[in-house]
Amino acid sequence: DIVAAMKEALDPYGIPVTVKIRAGADTAHMNAPQVAKICADAGAAAITVHARTREELYNPGIHPEIIREVRSVVPENIPVFGNGDISCAGDALKMLRDTGCDGLAIGRAALGNPWIFAEIKSALRGEEFTPPALSERIETAVDLVRSIVSEKGEFTGIREARGRAAHFIKGLPGAAAVRDRLNHAETMREFEEIIRTLKEE
Repeated sequence: DIVAAMKEALDPYGIPVTVKIRAGADTAHMNAPQVAKICADAGAAAITVHARTREELYNPGIHPEIIREVRSVVPENIPVFGNGDISCAGDALKMLRDTGCDGLAIGRAALGNPWIFAEIKSALRGEEFTPPALSERIETAVDLVRSIVSEKGEFTGIREARGRAAHFIKGLPGAAAVRDRLNHAETMREFEEIIRTLKEE
């Protein structure tokens, strides 16, 4: 009913209704295929399936068979996007191969790594991908924080953005100490000075 009402309200504006669902409430009730079919019949233009249950949240691994089942029950003209456990190009190719989905939805893996999309595109084309240098990671983080500060002011912007920026240096040598210092930065200048202390090995 919600999807149908949304479709009716948005049709005059040419805006499609898309739906994102989980595999189900828990492993005893993995009803994504049924829910997806109902949504498709009610007018959903696309469906994204996060292949874990609500109970599982982000652990353990996904249930790719659920995405495959959704793809089999939803009409072919309605794209189905697979979501969950995609952290690199290899995961993306495996998801496409194992589920037959039409596309991918990337979530947490894109935090601090917007280059994952280029990596996946390169893999799909059979091309080599060159990961960004540390300098590019740092400049991208600085640009992100600057844009948030520009929108929200320095006091609020720095406090909201410093956690997001920390994703860009996760796993790098010396990142833990720098991240701790970033969490105490109060100005844009201080933030930049701290994050630029990371150096290429």
